[in-house]
Amino acid sequence: MNTVRNVRLSRRAALLGGLGVGAGLLTGCQAKTPEVDPRNELALTKPPTSTSQPVTIDRKIAAGRYRDVDIVLIRPAGIPPGPIPVCVALHDKVGGARSFLDLGVPDVLTELVRYSSVPFAIAAADGGNWIGDKDDEPMRMLEEDLPEWLEYHDLATTPFAAVGIGEGAVGALNHGRKSTGIEVVAAISPTLYESWAFAEQSKDFESRAQWEAKEPLRHPREFANLKVAVWCGTEDEAFLDTAKDFAGKVGAKGHWAPGGHNAAYWKKALPEALKYVGEHL
Repeated sequence: MNTVRNVRLSRRAALLGGLGVGAGLLTGCQAKTPEVDPRNELALTKPPTSTSQPVTIDRKIAAGRYRDVDIVLIRPAGIPPGPIPVCVALHDKVGGARSFLDLGVPDVLTELVRYSSVPFAIAAADGGNWIGDKDDEPMRMLEEDLPEWLEYHDLATTPFAAVGIGEGAVGALNHGRKSTGIEVVAAISPTLYESWAFAEQSKDFESRAQWEAKEPLRHPREFANLKVAVWCGTEDEAFLDTAKDFAGKVGAKGHWAPGGHNAAYWKKALPEALKYVGEHL
């Protein structure tokens, strides 16, 4: 396996990559070159002269979910072909992987990388409600299926970050505390429940035991080695208090701005969340 796929480039390394990197990347697309420095393959110091497809939509069989799922891969426009770091994106329960297109992520990512961030890609997959059951294991999909899909599409196989919305924010937090590769989590409007009484009403969980195992509020110490930030609208009456409670328990940076538990707020929060992710490359 190409070792570049598992390399996450630091901001300092990217900025010190030197001129002429874009040309080196184009040459690498035509023929293999010996002793290629992985850092130089990822660094960008001038506008590229060749681009890859910014958005790719694929359909794959997810062994973890026992079904076909949509895969949406979003690269910044204007970035030469080749492996770049990946942030996995987990949708809200009522959406799917394609919902990140509706929320404007391609344009947000392109603008972010153009002006302030080392290039990285977004990878989203249909995950249901991200809790799963005996015949549906979305976390297993992320751990076992996603790396192969990323390799097939010439991206780094180990995501360095996770961003999630609603139920997907809880999924991102759980993925972060269980995965050895995730270092950064951006949680937008996380559906956190302070008690089983509230969790049971959501119909997301099969049992109290499942809620206790999956509820981030019950496992604050497991986030000690993660960089975590939380966003929630101040009119999100159902989840603002628990979002603040979680942020306080894990020492996460909290962002509380006007908005509800809806797409209008998520469109406002996503640029900040992705900027936070990019700052930790």
